Amino acid sequence: MKFNQSFNGIILMSICFVLNVKAQDTNYWTQQYGSNSVLMSGAVVGGSDDNTMLYYNPGALGFLDNSSISVNATAYRAENITISNAIGQKASFNSRQLGSVPLLAGGMIRVKNNNWKVGYGFMAPTSFNFKGVARKEGFFDIIDESESTGLEETVAESAISDRLNEILIAFGAARRLNENWSVGLTNLFTVRSQSYSRSLSTYVFMNDTERTLVAANLNENVDYYNVRYSAKLGVSYQKERWKAGLTFTTPAINIMGIGSVAANIQANNFKLIDDNRISAVATGRQSELKTTFKSPLSVSAGLNYFGDKSHIGISCQYYGSTDQYDIMDIASNTFVRPANTAPELGTDDFMRVRAAAKSVFNVAIGYEYLLKESLSLFLSARNDMSYFDKSLNDDRGIKTTISSWDIYHISSGITIKKNQSNLSLGLLFSTGNTDDYEQKGSLNNPNENDLIKGTTTITKASYGSLGLLLGYTLYFKKF
Repeated sequence: MKFNQSFNGIILMSICFVLNVKAQDTNYWTQQYGSNSVLMSGAVVGGSDDNTMLYYNPGALGFLDNSSISVNATAYRAENITISNAIGQKASFNSRQLGSVPLLAGGMIRVKNNNWKVGYGFMAPTSFNFKGVARKEGFFDIIDESESTGLEETVAESAISDRLNEILIAFGAARRLNENWSVGLTNLFTVRSQSYSRSLSTYVFMNDTERTLVAANLNENVDYYNVRYSAKLGVSYQKERWKAGLTFTTPAINIMGIGSVAANIQANNFKLIDDNRISAVATGRQSELKTTFKSPLSVSAGLNYFGDKSHIGISCQYYGSTDQYDIMDIASNTFVRPANTAPELGTDDFMRVRAAAKSVFNVAIGYEYLLKESLSLFLSARNDMSYFDKSLNDDRGIKTTISSWDIYHISSGITIKKNQSNLSLGLLFSTGNTDDYEQKGSLNNPNENDLIKGTTTITKASYGSLGLLLGYTLYFKKF
């Protein structure tokens, strides 16, 4: 029994209808950590006077002269993501979110040897929530004229919900070698969790006597968590007004993780085999699956200069690429029923949850001006290139990311300095867009062969965020 292109359309659409879901979930530098470090856009790899060096450059921890530093910073953000024409003209995805992100909570641990510094921190590298619904109704020429004359009434709706969070737990130590050099190592444990769901319904009413309904329904669900480990080695050099730093971060080592995947697709009265209309279901669910999530090798470098009233810093970071891999290993089981409809199609092909990353290079520059001894003004900017790998668009599988565009961040604010504390207030602005967003599922010019798969189109996507930074740093006893 030969399987024609219509059912392939159903399956492919079930995997990638509407858009190949991606947002700032494919950017490494969306978040920065700590009060001054956020206001400097992360241009502090050369060195800073607080324990954010635990993340940016553990080597610089050795130059801190405080026995204990407590840093807390939170960003309150309003975010907007728009995918234009998600399933056709004027049927777009719009997701607006308002919330807070705890950027850093951490401190230092006092040790007897003053040449050693030990610190800890809790950070949120990723906190992403996307919800979008797109609907299109109208009359289209979909069914062949021999079966249905004229335009067919069509209704299509798609909904996507994605919640992605990462918590980074860091423990690090540094040793000051002499007055100019210090080296350090931070252990980075990242806990990643994601809950993703997508639903799709498409209904076409034929213009025959029975008003035959041609319909398809899709539901996809992915839930998993993963724990991974990386080590960051840093070296710091400081002399007079200059500070310089270099770090290497290892690729991630997976520790543990569990996940589940489910996909259910129903086709009603489609031309699946030869020219006969039949109905079929593709369904599968697998749980208690081991998970893998990869982070690449990265290298960062930075230089900071401190004048009488001005401080300028520049940092850059390179992230290596990651080839395609499966977040969960899917067993090969029957997917399509009746089983003889398409025995060659299995769950291991269509329920794969895939990921990949291309290499990126980011640069940050920050400026601080001392208005008076107790008040500093900051202005900074950074690029945040997307690591989205377009090869994910070419294969079957479930892709649980949303963005593929680059983001640009601008930060500005003030720090008020007291005897043993700093209070920081800032505004955070981020923007990103692309006119080259590849999506599958447009119903602008539908026909029965691509009714479920949809036409691949190039459309626009945009991201915007406006945030408020509130940070507090408390300095305890000096050594």
